[in-house]
Amino acid sequence: MKDLTFEECKELGINFPCNLMDNGEYRFRLMDNSENAGWGYILTKMPADVSGGWQNSHYHKGAKETYIVQSGWMGFAELLPDSEASIKIYKSGEVFTTEPGHAHNVYMAAGSVIHTVKHGDCSLGKDWFASPELYEKTKHFSDEKILSLAK
Repeated sequence: MKDLTFEECKELGINFPCNLMDNGEYRFRLMDNSENAGWGYILTKMPADVSGGWQNSHYHKGAKETYIVQSGWMGFAELLPDSEASIKIYKSGEVFTTEPGHAHNVYMAAGSVIHTVKHGDCSLGKDWFASPELYEKTKHFSDEKILSLAK
């Protein structure tokens, strides 16, 4: 076995962008950056000492996202055909997958950890499109509101 360097991984089209997001969460990515690729893996951690927060509402035209809740809980908002927002709660050990074309958003509760796998038809490369309509409907929801609305 040989450990690869970051430079060797980049030459193979794999990138490791890691970020502290505006909502306070940490994202650690393993992404394929080769031409026409949009698939990869993301580990997301919300520190326990940071109040929860929403990510940015979006949809994908071809890609799917499979979410795995490692610990804590996450809220999941989806824009329904009648322009109403559906809210669900997923807890530690639960797994679900989004469908292309469905606007969605994730709320990371304090101390939660999730895994996200981007897969499916990722031929568009950067297959991420904002959904400001969903964000406006949900951005003000607190932990308590999310838990009370969850179905």
